[in-house]
Amino acid sequence: MLTIYGLSDAHLVTSMLAATPPPDCRAVWFDLLEPTPEEDRQAEAMLGVSIPTRDEMQEIEASSRLYVEDGALFMTALIPVQSETETPRSTPVTFILLGDRLATVRYDRPRSFEIFRARAERPGAELVDGRSILIGLLETIIDRVADGLERIAADIDHLSTAVFRPRGQREKDLETALTNIGRLGGAVARYEDSIVSLARLFHFLGEANGNDRLDRDGLARLATLGHDARSLADHAKSLDSKVNFLLSATLGLVALEQNTIVKIFSILAVVFMPPTLIASIYGMNFHAMPELDWTWGYPMALGLMVASVATTFTVFKWRRWL
Repeated sequence: MLTIYGLSDAHLVTSMLAATPPPDCRAVWFDLLEPTPEEDRQAEAMLGVSIPTRDEMQEIEASSRLYVEDGALFMTALIPVQSETETPRSTPVTFILLGDRLATVRYDRPRSFEIFRARAERPGAELVDGRSILIGLLETIIDRVADGLERIAADIDHLSTAVFRPRGQREKDLETALTNIGRLGGAVARYEDSIVSLARLFHFLGEANGNDRLDRDGLARLATLGHDARSLADHAKSLDSKVNFLLSATLGLVALEQNTIVKIFSILAVVFMPPTLIASIYGMNFHAMPELDWTWGYPMALGLMVASVATTFTVFKWRRWL
């Protein structure tokens, strides 16, 4: 789908017809969402540049994500998608800056685009052209990344409380905790990848603009975005360390639970070893065993077994092995 936006009184105006500029407005933002080949060709005719394909957007080389072609800046970054659901993921989004016009190419629906569009359509959005739209989009994306990291931090704190509860309360939750730790670790890794790609985009935009693509306000906001990306990267590393600590602690607690079970069976084996020995001796049925003819021989053997178990158990309790 190709949606074309214009500006009126410094706020966005959306065309009522797909792939058609809004009336009485200059087209400044061309948003391609899962474009068809026909829409790609139409956008290329309007913009005068080639639209990258989905496969080209997914390439990981820096030269394939950040480059200048025909006077336009092509910048691709990983944007979080469905970060508030059970199936979060990242999707590549390409930003194409052609003078004062902007084109975006995406094959998913990042929430940040909807949030920015809702804000930009209100009066007083103070948008000037495609460059200010680009900076506003990037600011919204960074805000969403920060919100996602805050949710992960809260989840980690909640999980930490659950893992380090008293033994009787946490015993059944360790398997769930391991699952949640894996989910949080994957989420942090996705956000780290997104932050790295955004930081590279900010640096490229600042280096490649040559002080003529962005005005002073745009450059100042871009510098702020760079600082935000660095601080978020540090925060993501801190969260990654916490996740690794929780994983090590949880695996250690699982090992302790397993050791406790093995310890119980070992103690039971030792406790019942003396009565087993007594029963084995009197089970040999030799003729020269006088106890077999005693009237109280059977009760005596049972008494020896019980006494041996009680003695062994008392010794274990005295040595605090139980």
